[in-house]
Amino acid sequence: MSRNRLIYITLSVALMVFSAAYQSRISAVLFIAVLCYPVLAAVCVLICSRMTVIGFVENAPVNSGICPRIVRQKGEAYDLWIYVRNRSVFPCVPIELQCNLPDRDMGLFTRKRIYASVPPLGRCRISVSVMHRYRGAYSAQISSAAFFDPLRIIRLSRRLTSEATLIFLPRKLDMGELIAEAPGEESTDPSLLLKGEREDFSHVREYVMGDMIQLVHWKLTAKLDELMIKQYDEASERRTAILCDYRTDAADTGMAMKQADAVIEAAIAILLASVRAGLDTRVDFGAINGDYRSDIHDMSDFERFYDLMAVMPSRLETMELRQLLAGGQQGASVVFLITGRLSEELIALLAEAAEGSPEMLVLANVNPGIYPELEYKAQQQSFRYLPIKPGTS
Repeated sequence: MSRNRLIYITLSVALMVFSAAYQSRISAVLFIAVLCYPVLAAVCVLICSRMTVIGFVENAPVNSGICPRIVRQKGEAYDLWIYVRNRSVFPCVPIELQCNLPDRDMGLFTRKRIYASVPPLGRCRISVSVMHRYRGAYSAQISSAAFFDPLRIIRLSRRLTSEATLIFLPRKLDMGELIAEAPGEESTDPSLLLKGEREDFSHVREYVMGDMIQLVHWKLTAKLDELMIKQYDEASERRTAILCDYRTDAADTGMAMKQADAVIEAAIAILLASVRAGLDTRVDFGAINGDYRSDIHDMSDFERFYDLMAVMPSRLETMELRQLLAGGQQGASVVFLITGRLSEELIALLAEAAEGSPEMLVLANVNPGIYPELEYKAQQQSFRYLPIKPGTS
């Protein structure tokens, strides 16, 4: 822009010299036109700046006063649309938008400059490819817009308050049927951790709207040509508990968010397998303050839990693992402890809890490969060891 102004000043001086030297009518007209251009350009730019509407486009009309809410999965690249409408008879060429958007390459929010040109009484939509590496709710902003004349000599800025709420969901990992190696150095036979086909039901009844499809007695249904549901006594009902070691010592915010995402995504994967097996499940993050405990019975409960995990804070004040484990074991046939902090103390605690316990204890490690010696030791214990790799899908 400074270069354009320098060219304009040079041209003005040249025309002034030319007009003084030749003293002709055309030289005077050219000199006056050059001198008047900044005034006319400033008026046009001022009108455009006041009559241009800018905002985000996503299920909310522009100028409706509603903040668009955009939901995507973390790590997924998608196009974020920005709306620009010119209500004046003068062209907006160009407009510079100052935005705070998630960068596709970095996966984090950063300052961006976006340029657009809009014809008189026209409008345009600008596509910006974005991506975010962490789950959570964030605010994308267009903080200001700068308007220029066609020669880029005049510049007028206008502050904006256009925002869009971007909600990034955690990855929904599908681990299928959860299988773990049997404990012991000599035993290599895999075993199914979540068994949904149970033969200890007390009786069979007709299907009622809302019953879980996993509990259908298919053999009897085929024989009677009517949906029949297995009915279990409360005492024999199998339940699953998912306990999350949500502690973190990371001072860096990014590392803390990464650790929290890994634990949450592992909980989602195990919970999905449990729901598909037809088992009631409790997920407990061991928080001291706040109710971060959920009971999930079917897929609708799972979807609500999944949406809630998008805004789960990355740091919580949590109880001791011994207290969390003691409370989570009650009434559960399979107990998963999800952690990314494998240690001698944790292995000893689980080994102690597994001794003489009727429940099956499973240690799910979301950071496999970091401590191979501890992982090998965990595989030799009476509880089950389940490594969950970040890329599991």
